Amino acid sequence: MSRDFKNWTVTILVWAGIAWFSAAHAQTYSSEEIIISGIGFSRFTVQLEPDAAFAAHPEASRWLRIFDRNLCWSGVFRIQDSRYNACKAQGRAPDMKLLAQLVKTAGGSLVRLAVAGNDGSVLLSQDMKLQNGEFEETGVMGLVNRVAGELTGVPASLGSTVAFSLRQPGRRKIIARINTHGRRLSGVSRNPFISLFPRWSPDGKSLIYTTVSRQGTAIILDRLKGQPMQVLLSRKGQFGITSGGTWFDDNERIILTLSRNGNADLYEFNLRTRAEPKRLTKHRRIDTSPHLAPDNQRIVFVSDRTGREQLFYQELDTGIAFQLTFDGSSNSNPVWSPDGTLIAYSKMIGGRQQIFIMDPFTEESRRLTRGNYNCEQPTWSPDGRLLTFSANPTGTYKLYVIFMDGSGMRRLTRIPREFEETGPNWSTRNF
Repeated sequence: MSRDFKNWTVTILVWAGIAWFSAAHAQTYSSEEIIISGIGFSRFTVQLEPDAAFAAHPEASRWLRIFDRNLCWSGVFRIQDSRYNACKAQGRAPDMKLLAQLVKTAGGSLVRLAVAGNDGSVLLSQDMKLQNGEFEETGVMGLVNRVAGELTGVPASLGSTVAFSLRQPGRRKIIARINTHGRRLSGVSRNPFISLFPRWSPDGKSLIYTTVSRQGTAIILDRLKGQPMQVLLSRKGQFGITSGGTWFDDNERIILTLSRNGNADLYEFNLRTRAEPKRLTKHRRIDTSPHLAPDNQRIVFVSDRTGREQLFYQELDTGIAFQLTFDGSSNSNPVWSPDGTLIAYSKMIGGRQQIFIMDPFTEESRRLTRGNYNCEQPTWSPDGRLLTFSANPTGTYKLYVIFMDGSGMRRLTRIPREFEETGPNWSTRNF
């Protein structure tokens, strides 16, 4: 594997006596730069303290439970005395305090979440207005997202949207969406066909997915306003669509798998002009499941060109592919992290699919799931701190969320057991 890859640019930030690494989007480096690479994940250990006015409120206990839940699920914090095992401080001394304050102003009451040193000195804060003395949990999501953004430079992803394929017993698969708390479930696709492989555009305003019918397969573009449009249809003697796509950041072009004469390769397709697809890989074996890096210059995909499904990396300008995985297991479903430094994927272990993440620059990998059941089709949260995936511990595939260190696995949805949930894809936007 070539070492002429792009790597991490690392900024070391020191604040209130706490140092941490902030990985920016991948940058080209020279031989004179210092490179720090590897798979890392850490959370701040905090003590959540209500002030006197907050603690005296009749709803204080419930409010603190809501704060605890959102601080935990953000993937940014460990909390002293948390109700969630995955977020308990486990004997760690707090790095800082989070002060929950109830403040009265001329414009009305508000809740303030302040970040303070252990001596109580306030360093930064964010406010949330109360309506008739109450707040919606969506307000706390936004509050925690903003605090996380000020602390780390990357806001948390609470309240953002996950699209997925949903099948009710005896009915076709549809595209549905839900938020990070398993709420606001709604259908997206409105057609009589099987709908698969939802993929959000980078701006979160559009969704493409694949339909399967007696007429063949098609790519559907849904702007979430007005009628969805069929933008690519399989044609006899020309090509067949075998998987959904991955977007360029211009929100107009995608890369997808097309099959011609029984051979599957990767193609670039313009959703606006609908010109003839441009072929990107040319191999006699099957290339599928492409995912484009955030820099729009590299793709990772699955190919059986070595005899078994393995992950490959290719720079678009050269067209030269490099193999990333070499073991005897089948590897599939690769997705780049939002900063382009890691790849999440599924690997077959002991007859079961499990979720791994790898650093393609060092070839270091880490296993995230270990259940005696299948875990597959991972997708990253917009902030890169969590992944959601499909797993079947109950016998039926459901969506789950996990921190990128492999802790904190929880069920995402509250949909009845007999409904099947697969193929998640995480959006940057809330709904």
